[in-house]
Amino acid sequence: MIKVILVVVAHPDDEILGFGATGAKLVKEGWKVQPIILCGNVDVRHKRPSDDELYKDMIAANKVVGFEEPVLGNFPNIRMNNVDHLDIVQFIETQILEFKPERIFTHHPADLNDDHCQIAKACMAASRYYQRRDDIPSLKSLSFVEIQSATDWGFEASGDSFKPNHYVEVTEEIELKLEALACYRNVMRDFPHPRSVEAVKGLAAYRGGQSGQKYSEAFQTIFQQGF
Repeated sequence: MIKVILVVVAHPDDEILGFGATGAKLVKEGWKVQPIILCGNVDVRHKRPSDDELYKDMIAANKVVGFEEPVLGNFPNIRMNNVDHLDIVQFIETQILEFKPERIFTHHPADLNDDHCQIAKACMAASRYYQRRDDIPSLKSLSFVEIQSATDWGFEASGDSFKPNHYVEVTEEIELKLEALACYRNVMRDFPHPRSVEAVKGLAAYRGGQSGQKYSEAFQTIFQQGF
């Protein structure tokens, strides 16, 4: 039986920024990585391409890293705080019921981007769905990803911040991540912006140095069953 990972994120490109290299590695190992992108239209994105271009970019990017075609929600971009929390939770629960994931990766709740925060909170609530239904397998882990220009730009006024405790070596996959990001037009920036090639690769090198590896992606795992 194929093991499934859900990557539950706000916007097209978040799935690659936060999980692109690790996901590519796991696909090679036989996992199915299913992106769930709640604000599929990103209608207020700066320099947004046309609908057709955005969709083509998204399909191309996910194909590079071997992900499944993303499930797209139609929630409002940069206005998720105006959506009923239960609506977001139930949308995520529907995907959990459909795909029956073993692991879920989502945003950190202290990201600067409020869409990320709303989705993180809803995803934490939805992650308990298996404890209320007999037809859903137990969730093995729930983890937060880091999104450059969102996680790193968050302020610590609340006392909460991204605290990595789970590192995955991606030395052989970091270039695939960069290739996938390049599929999204108008997303990458010139250095020293966090979404530059140099900064993305530099963060992977920094996380690798923290964990005794060459290049790594880091996560904050807040729930895990087993070892």
